[in-house]
Amino acid sequence: MQVIIDKGVGFNPGSDFKKIRVHVVHAVKHDGRHKARLVAGGDLTETPIDSACSSVVSLQGIRIFAFPGEPNGLKAWSTNIGNAYLETHMREKVHIIAGAEFGNREGHVRIISEALCGLHSSGLRWLERLADVLRSVGFFPSKAEKDVWVRDKGDHCEHVAVHADD
Repeated sequence: MQVIIDKGVGFNPGSDFKKIRVHVVHAVKHDGRHKARLVAGGDLTETPIDSACSSVVSLQGIRIFAFPGEPNGLKAWSTNIGNAYLETHMREKVHIIAGAEFGNREGHVRIISEALCGLHSSGLRWLERLADVLRSVGFFPSKAEKDVWVRDKGDHCEHVAVHADD
């Protein structure tokens, strides 16, 4: 995975690329860990026509998901996909001119090839990527709730409820 492709000083990415800004956001997590993330200045890009968001499972969807499990003693797990956007391919063509935070690469033209927080369509692109992965392992979206995915295992079904918090 190469999130940022360095093209060096003086590279012209072409008129189909939009120049954006990025900044680093520092945070201290609830457990004391420190986190830094590179955030795109999405205000400089066009808002996509199709959608700018990832959808989330509804309360009704959670009920559909949980109702069969409780009386049948089925297990439920939850998980977090860390740095999910960095696994997401972009359609937008954007680049930056590296600043001082990039050290000896300051002034280099850098192409952003994977989704970053702050871009209008990153949430939607992440949802599309997750859907591709779920389909590839046999899941399909529920007809009752598009954010509940189902996989038939013969004697039982497995369910995945999708909720994005960023």
